[in-house]
Amino acid sequence: MSIIYRIKCSGLFYLIMDAAVIALSAAVALGLFTALEFTSFYRPPALYLLAGAAALHLPLFYVAGVYRVLWQYSNVRDMYRLLGAVAACLPVLIAAGRVLDGTLPWGAFFVASLLIGVGCVLYRSVIRDVSPVSKALAGPREVTDPWGVTRPGEEKRILIAGAGDAGRMILSEYARRGMEAVVAGFVDDNPEKIGRVLNGKKVFASTENIGGVVESKRITELIIAMPSVESRAVERIIMRAREAHPGLVLKTLPPFTRIFESSLSPDLRELGIGDLLGREEFSIDAGAIKDHFAGRTVLVTGAGGSIGSELCRQLLKFDIRGLVALGRGEFSIYSLAKSLNEYLYFLESAAGVHYRIADVRDTAMLGRVFDRYRPDIVIHAAAHKHVPLMEYNEIEAVSNNVIGSANVFEACRQYGAGECVLVSTDKAVRPVNVMGATKRMAELVARYYGEEKNLKTSIVRFGNVIGSRGSVIPLFREQIEKGGPVTVTHPEVTRYFMSIPEASILVLNAAAYADGGEIFALDMGRQYRVADVARQLIRLYGLEPDRDIRVEFTGLRPGEKLYEELFYGRERLRETGNEKIFTLDSSAEGFDSGEIRAFLEKAPDGLYRMDALQVRRLIKDMVPEYEFEPPPAQGGRNRVVN
Repeated sequence: MSIIYRIKCSGLFYLIMDAAVIALSAAVALGLFTALEFTSFYRPPALYLLAGAAALHLPLFYVAGVYRVLWQYSNVRDMYRLLGAVAACLPVLIAAGRVLDGTLPWGAFFVASLLIGVGCVLYRSVIRDVSPVSKALAGPREVTDPWGVTRPGEEKRILIAGAGDAGRMILSEYARRGMEAVVAGFVDDNPEKIGRVLNGKKVFASTENIGGVVESKRITELIIAMPSVESRAVERIIMRAREAHPGLVLKTLPPFTRIFESSLSPDLRELGIGDLLGREEFSIDAGAIKDHFAGRTVLVTGAGGSIGSELCRQLLKFDIRGLVALGRGEFSIYSLAKSLNEYLYFLESAAGVHYRIADVRDTAMLGRVFDRYRPDIVIHAAAHKHVPLMEYNEIEAVSNNVIGSANVFEACRQYGAGECVLVSTDKAVRPVNVMGATKRMAELVARYYGEEKNLKTSIVRFGNVIGSRGSVIPLFREQIEKGGPVTVTHPEVTRYFMSIPEASILVLNAAAYADGGEIFALDMGRQYRVADVARQLIRLYGLEPDRDIRVEFTGLRPGEKLYEELFYGRERLRETGNEKIFTLDSSAEGFDSGEIRAFLEKAPDGLYRMDALQVRRLIKDMVPEYEFEPPPAQGGRNRVVN
């Protein structure tokens, strides 16, 4: 902590500043009413008045709680408290002045009080307004429901962990919504803040003593407003709080870099497993992204999905000219349209957004969409991604993931799209399942269009996305809420994990860095044992794994790996402009464009006449490293979930 910050937080700084303002204000008032005869200041009564003004104001400021306020986070109510203390001093100051020297003019006392009030408020306002959070709190806000309206019969009591910029932002947002009363106060580990007042709310204690605060203040909801704190510290805070109140509702903020990236209010959300995994926050090259996308029309396929919808939201921040959100799920696109319409209003974006229902396998409809909107950039996120389910639906996997991708690339070529980014997966590396193998086929088709059709294509690979539809986290949540057990396929199965915003930003960064033909991957850090993730999530609910909720192992599902890989050994890693993103050079890899051309000419017509084994052999012809077993039995119960 810097010395300057410690001084500003301490009451001593404000006491000295107040003394200087009071003395200067009294001197100016006396000067004005003695025709600027400053020699009269040396008369004992005048000197008594200067000393008395300070002696009266400073103790009353202390009694009124002025020095307990964290002024860099102050609000209008705190200013009223200060001005009230100044006004209370006025009659006492007049009485003392008349006793000491009856010749002192009455007006001097009023002017002195006015200058003291203005001066003390003014310098405090300057200190408050230089804080970066003040800028983030200005401007239009996104009104979202997670801030929570109290239900009938429920008394909501909120405690904010973290009395810094993020905590102040949350409190100010509640005040703006007329809900400030539901916030009980703060806890914070900075000893300079404990016992002080921030925007009218007390900092009760350190996070080590949060349990006592939760119990004594009848807290029902805890908001973690500590964006830069380590995940282990957050876990300790949660455990202490939940010991006092097992049913405590937990919410948090996004990483600090995202809180201040726009004028929108912070995206308060329920605390999730991603907040406890301890992944290093992913930094974005916002300048490169904006330079690449600004003023251009972007088409996103699979726009109703987890990644596709987040891509749409992120793109609107970078001054694009137009967005075409394409998907085949009617309700998914409707939900996206509803959320983006609100988002656009508060973002004040001039981009035109168009929503189109279409299947990437329908070449005629794709042609109509591309012809109408003429996108400059296409991000192809549409795909079937559920591993066990695709083991029983090989034809659908090839049709959507491979032929659908080829249709998108062909539409880009025919209608003049400058580039296309394919969203891929780590399961495309040495695939052991149909889904991964078909995504690898899509990568090869992208390379074919890049080398043989002169289309600028690039590929982005990443691991499991926390909270995406069909992923393991929503399944675990559902199992916990039903009382368990939580089912994991194998005690040693591990996976890379990343958040939906991280995955989306990686795609946009890749597009900004791409020259054509690259495969991009993220430095994903370490892999996590899925069983450990399940236990962490159980603890997040205030329960104890294997005591309150059992963790059961059910055996690997069809097509499931024990661990994932991000690249082939023959793919050489190269750095990019972002230390967390690298490219994979696959030039050393054998590539038969004639085989891919033959597949694209024959597969669309012949695919639906093949049986399951023939489809798997077709996949292996293009992806020799795909080692498949005979198709799973179609009768009986097919296990597609844990």
